[in-house]
Amino acid sequence: MQKQPSNPPSQPIGDILRRQRVVEVGLGVREMAKVLKVSPAHVTDLELGRRTPSEGLLLRIAEAYGIDIAVLRAGWKKPDEVVKEVATQDPTAAAKVPEFLRTARELSPDQWEKIIRQAKRMTNKKEGKK
Repeated sequence: MQKQPSNPPSQPIGDILRRQRVVEVGLGVREMAKVLKVSPAHVTDLELGRRTPSEGLLLRIAEAYGIDIAVLRAGWKKPDEVVKEVATQDPTAAAKVPEFLRTARELSPDQWEKIIRQAKRMTNKKEGKK
């Protein structure tokens, strides 16, 4: 089962990164830059909120800092690629996905789980009819 992220980050993502790097991981900016394969200035810019990581860097940050990928995506307002893929797969999805997400904006984690289970049941029923 996937770990549930905390909702929402109570501090800026850069502050979360800096604290995690220093307190939990115990690396300086230069050492973390080597781990991430970026310049020390890039790490500093990420932690100060001046830059947003690419998808590849986002994944490396999650692993190196030990932070749940969902927390990072929320902190940088960077949705998973599947969101764009599904939301643009056809005209119906392009119209309905934003409507659904606006409607679901205030759901609790338990409510999200119920909707996901329902969507899985609906998908399985549709596949069974083919």
